[in-house]
Amino acid sequence: MSLSLLLNSYLSSYTKNYFENNVKVLWYNQEFSQSRFPPGQTISEACTLICLLVAQRISQTGLIIYDAEKSPKLIAIIAEAMIEGNTIHAWIVKKGLVSHPYLSTEEALRLGGKSLSLLREWTFQVFHEKIQRGLYQHISNFLHKWYLAPKSKNLFMLLITCGRTVLFIFQEKTYMVTFFDSHSHSTITNPNRGLVIAQTYIENLEHLCNWYTKDILNKCYNTKANQYELAFLYPSNSPCCGCDPVCNCGNHCKKQ
Repeated sequence: MSLSLLLNSYLSSYTKNYFENNVKVLWYNQEFSQSRFPPGQTISEACTLICLLVAQRISQTGLIIYDAEKSPKLIAIIAEAMIEGNTIHAWIVKKGLVSHPYLSTEEALRLGGKSLSLLREWTFQVFHEKIQRGLYQHISNFLHKWYLAPKSKNLFMLLITCGRTVLFIFQEKTYMVTFFDSHSHSTITNPNRGLVIAQTYIENLEHLCNWYTKDILNKCYNTKANQYELAFLYPSNSPCCGCDPVCNCGNHCKKQ
Protein backbone atom coordinates (compact mmCIF):
# COMPACT_ATOMS: atom_id res chain seq x y z
CA MET A 1 0.00 0.00 0.00
CA SER A 2 1.31 3.46 -0.89
CA LEU A 3 2.13 6.00 1.81
CA SER A 4 -0.73 8.27 0.72
CA LEU A 5 -3.25 5.43 1.00
CA LEU A 6 -1.87 4.51 4.42
CA LEU A 7 -2.26 8.09 5.62
CA ASN A 8 -5.82 8.22 4.33
CA SER A 9 -6.62 5.11 6.35
CA TYR A 10 -5.00 6.56 9.49
CA LEU A 11 -7.03 9.76 9.16
CA SER A 12 -10.15 7.82 10.08
CA SER A 13 -8.66 5.04 12.21
CA TYR A 14 -8.77 6.71 15.60
CA THR A 15 -10.97 6.77 18.64
CA LYS A 16 -11.91 9.98 20.39
CA ASN A 17 -12.66 10.75 23.99
CA TYR A 18 -12.56 13.73 26.31
CA PHE A 19 -10.86 14.38 29.63
CA GLU A 20 -12.73 16.69 32.02
CA ASN A 21 -15.02 17.54 29.06
CA ASN A 22 -12.51 19.96 27.55
CA VAL A 23 -9.38 18.05 26.51
CA LYS A 24 -10.03 16.29 23.20
CA VAL A 25 -7.96 13.10 22.88
CA LEU A 26 -7.38 11.23 19.61
CA TRP A 27 -5.98 7.70 19.93
CA TYR A 28 -4.69 6.36 16.62
CA ASN A 29 -4.27 2.77 15.45
CA GLN A 30 -1.29 0.88 16.89
CA GLU A 31 0.26 0.65 13.42
CA PHE A 32 0.55 4.44 13.42
CA SER A 33 3.27 4.87 16.04
CA GLN A 34 7.03 5.35 15.96
CA SER A 35 7.83 1.68 16.56
CA ARG A 36 5.58 0.45 13.72
CA PHE A 37 5.68 3.22 11.14
CA PRO A 38 6.63 3.13 8.37
CA PRO A 39 5.52 -0.47 7.77
CA GLY A 40 8.42 -2.77 8.55
CA GLN A 41 9.63 -0.68 11.48
CA THR A 42 9.93 -2.94 14.54
CA ILE A 43 11.55 -0.79 17.22
CA SER A 44 12.19 2.91 17.71
CA GLU A 45 13.94 5.12 20.25
CA ALA A 46 13.73 8.23 18.07
CA CYS A 47 11.04 10.14 19.98
CA THR A 48 13.15 13.26 20.62
CA LEU A 49 14.07 13.54 16.95
CA ILE A 50 10.49 12.90 15.88
CA CYS A 51 9.08 15.62 18.16
CA LEU A 52 11.64 18.13 16.89
CA LEU A 53 10.96 17.20 13.27
CA VAL A 54 7.23 17.77 13.82
CA ALA A 55 8.05 21.21 15.25
CA GLN A 56 10.37 21.95 12.33
CA ARG A 57 7.76 20.99 9.72
CA ILE A 58 5.00 22.97 11.42
CA SER A 59 7.34 25.96 11.30
CA GLN A 60 8.32 25.39 7.67
CA THR A 61 4.77 24.99 6.42
CA GLY A 62 3.20 27.66 8.61
CA LEU A 63 0.57 25.17 9.76
CA ILE A 64 -1.95 26.59 12.22
CA ILE A 65 -3.69 23.86 14.21
CA TYR A 66 -7.18 25.09 15.03
CA ASP A 67 -8.60 21.57 15.21
CA ALA A 68 -6.17 18.65 15.24
CA GLU A 69 -8.96 16.21 14.41
CA LYS A 70 -9.62 17.99 11.10
CA SER A 71 -6.01 18.55 10.04
CA PRO A 72 -4.80 16.01 7.45
CA LYS A 73 -1.70 18.19 7.05
CA LEU A 74 -0.77 17.54 10.68
CA ILE A 75 -1.06 13.78 10.14
CA ALA A 76 1.13 14.03 7.03
CA ILE A 77 3.72 16.03 8.99
CA ILE A 78 3.73 13.44 11.78
CA ALA A 79 4.13 10.57 9.30
CA GLU A 80 7.03 12.31 7.55
CA ALA A 81 8.65 13.08 10.90
CA MET A 82 8.44 9.46 12.05
CA ILE A 83 9.97 8.20 8.80
CA GLU A 84 12.80 10.73 8.86
CA GLY A 85 13.31 10.51 12.62
CA ASN A 86 13.68 6.74 12.55
CA THR A 87 16.07 6.98 9.59
CA ILE A 88 18.27 9.63 11.24
CA HIS A 89 18.28 7.77 14.55
CA ALA A 90 19.32 4.50 12.90
CA TRP A 91 22.19 6.33 11.18
CA ILE A 92 23.30 7.95 14.45
CA VAL A 93 23.36 4.61 16.26
CA LYS A 94 25.08 2.82 13.37
CA LYS A 95 27.83 5.46 13.25
CA GLY A 96 28.28 5.29 17.03
CA LEU A 97 27.78 9.05 17.39
CA VAL A 98 26.24 8.67 20.85
CA SER A 99 26.91 6.24 23.69
CA HIS A 100 23.21 5.66 24.35
CA PRO A 101 20.10 5.49 22.14
CA TYR A 102 18.07 8.14 23.98
CA LEU A 103 19.01 11.55 22.61
CA SER A 104 18.94 14.74 24.63
CA THR A 105 17.49 17.87 23.05
CA GLU A 106 20.99 19.23 22.42
CA GLU A 107 22.17 15.98 20.83
CA ALA A 108 19.11 15.75 18.60
CA LEU A 109 19.43 19.35 17.42
CA ARG A 110 23.13 18.91 16.67
CA LEU A 111 22.93 15.52 15.00
CA GLY A 112 19.71 16.38 13.15
CA GLY A 113 21.68 18.93 11.15
CA LYS A 114 19.85 20.73 8.36
CA SER A 115 16.67 18.80 9.08
CA LEU A 116 16.31 20.81 12.31
CA SER A 117 18.01 24.01 11.19
CA LEU A 118 15.09 26.34 12.01
CA LEU A 119 14.76 25.48 15.68
CA ARG A 120 16.46 27.35 18.49
CA GLU A 121 16.37 26.39 22.16
CA TRP A 122 14.99 29.17 24.33
CA THR A 123 15.47 27.59 27.74
CA PHE A 124 15.29 24.30 29.61
CA GLN A 125 15.21 23.02 33.16
CA VAL A 126 15.34 19.64 34.90
CA PHE A 127 13.01 19.10 37.86
CA HIS A 128 13.57 16.54 40.61
CA GLU A 129 10.07 16.05 41.98
CA LYS A 130 6.88 14.10 41.37
CA ILE A 131 5.66 15.31 38.01
CA GLN A 132 2.05 15.77 39.10
CA ARG A 133 3.18 18.14 41.84
CA GLY A 134 4.55 20.95 39.70
CA LEU A 135 4.20 20.29 35.96
CA TYR A 136 1.36 22.72 35.29
CA GLN A 137 2.81 25.51 37.43
CA HIS A 138 6.28 25.23 35.90
CA ILE A 139 4.90 25.36 32.36
CA SER A 140 2.74 28.35 33.29
CA ASN A 141 5.74 30.18 34.72
CA PHE A 142 7.75 29.62 31.55
CA LEU A 143 4.85 30.72 29.35
CA HIS A 144 4.49 33.92 31.36
CA LYS A 145 8.16 34.74 30.80
CA TRP A 146 7.94 33.85 27.11
CA TYR A 147 4.98 36.09 26.34
CA LEU A 148 6.65 39.08 27.98
CA ALA A 149 8.95 39.16 24.93
CA PRO A 150 7.99 36.42 22.44
CA LYS A 151 10.47 35.54 19.71
CA SER A 152 7.86 33.78 17.57
CA LYS A 153 4.14 33.15 17.30
CA ASN A 154 4.84 29.46 17.89
CA LEU A 155 6.47 27.92 20.94
CA PHE A 156 7.32 24.23 21.23
CA MET A 157 7.98 22.38 24.47
CA LEU A 158 9.60 18.98 24.87
CA LEU A 159 8.69 17.08 28.01
CA ILE A 160 11.25 14.37 28.67
CA THR A 161 10.72 11.77 31.38
CA CYS A 162 11.03 8.01 31.90
CA GLY A 163 13.00 7.65 28.66
CA ARG A 164 10.23 9.20 26.53
CA THR A 165 9.86 12.59 24.86
CA VAL A 166 6.53 14.22 24.03
CA LEU A 167 5.69 17.54 22.37
CA PHE A 168 3.50 20.47 23.42
CA ILE A 169 2.67 23.01 20.68
CA PHE A 170 1.63 26.50 21.77
CA GLN A 171 0.17 28.66 19.00
CA GLU A 172 -0.75 32.16 20.06
CA LYS A 173 -3.07 32.69 17.10
CA THR A 174 -5.35 29.81 18.08
CA TYR A 175 -5.26 30.15 21.88
CA MET A 176 -4.77 26.39 21.80
CA VAL A 177 -2.20 23.91 23.05
CA THR A 178 -1.71 20.69 21.10
CA PHE A 179 -0.03 17.61 22.58
CA PHE A 180 1.70 14.89 20.54
CA ASP A 181 3.19 11.57 21.65
CA SER A 182 4.52 9.23 18.95
CA HIS A 183 4.77 6.12 21.15
CA SER A 184 2.22 3.32 21.22
CA HIS A 185 -0.21 3.37 24.15
CA SER A 186 -1.66 -0.11 24.36
CA THR A 187 -3.19 -1.26 27.62
CA ILE A 188 -5.06 -4.40 28.68
CA THR A 189 -8.41 -2.69 28.11
CA ASN A 190 -7.25 -0.83 24.96
CA PRO A 191 -4.68 -3.07 23.23
CA ASN A 192 -4.67 -1.36 19.82
CA ARG A 193 -3.66 2.21 20.61
CA GLY A 194 -0.80 3.83 18.73
CA LEU A 195 0.26 7.47 18.88
CA VAL A 196 -1.93 10.06 20.56
CA ILE A 197 -2.81 13.69 19.91
CA ALA A 198 -4.64 15.84 22.45
CA GLN A 199 -5.80 19.42 22.20
CA THR A 200 -7.47 22.04 24.36
CA TYR A 201 -7.66 25.78 24.90
CA ILE A 202 -4.73 27.30 26.73
CA GLU A 203 -6.88 28.11 29.77
CA ASN A 204 -7.35 24.35 30.20
CA LEU A 205 -3.62 23.62 30.29
CA GLU A 206 -3.87 22.26 33.82
CA HIS A 207 -6.42 19.67 32.67
CA LEU A 208 -4.09 18.65 29.84
CA CYS A 209 -1.24 18.18 32.32
CA ASN A 210 -3.50 16.13 34.59
CA TRP A 211 -4.58 13.97 31.65
CA TYR A 212 -0.94 13.35 30.70
CA THR A 213 0.09 12.22 34.18
CA LYS A 214 -3.02 10.10 34.79
CA ASP A 215 -3.79 8.56 31.39
CA ILE A 216 -0.35 8.42 29.77
CA LEU A 217 2.16 7.94 32.58
CA ASN A 218 0.02 6.08 35.09
CA LYS A 219 -2.42 4.09 32.96
CA CYS A 220 -0.43 3.44 29.76
CA TYR A 221 3.10 3.14 31.12
CA ASN A 222 2.34 2.29 34.77
CA THR A 223 5.14 4.57 35.87
CA LYS A 224 5.68 7.31 38.43
CA ALA A 225 7.86 10.16 37.15
CA ASN A 226 10.07 11.68 39.85
CA GLN A 227 12.34 13.56 37.43
CA TYR A 228 11.52 15.36 34.20
CA GLU A 229 12.89 17.98 31.85
CA LEU A 230 11.12 20.82 30.08
CA ALA A 231 12.86 22.23 27.00
CA PHE A 232 11.39 25.14 25.05
CA LEU A 233 12.18 25.88 21.40
CA TYR A 234 11.05 28.32 18.75
CA PRO A 235 11.54 28.70 14.97
CA SER A 236 14.17 31.27 14.08
CA ASN A 237 12.57 32.30 10.78
CA SER A 238 9.09 33.14 12.02
CA PRO A 239 7.25 36.26 10.91
CA CYS A 240 7.37 39.20 13.28
CA CYS A 241 5.49 38.60 16.49
CA GLY A 242 4.00 42.08 16.20
CA CYS A 243 5.63 43.69 19.22
CA ASP A 244 5.70 47.47 18.87
CA PRO A 245 7.25 50.05 18.98
CA VAL A 246 10.47 48.18 19.78
CA CYS A 247 10.54 44.70 18.29
CA ASN A 248 12.26 42.03 20.38
CA CYS A 249 11.33 38.99 18.31
CA GLY A 250 14.77 38.67 16.72
CA ASN A 251 13.42 38.10 13.22
CA HIS A 252 14.84 41.19 11.46
CA CYS A 253 11.42 42.79 11.18
CA LYS A 254 10.78 45.61 8.75
CA LYS A 255 10.61 49.09 10.21
CA GLN A 256 7.11 50.41 10.66
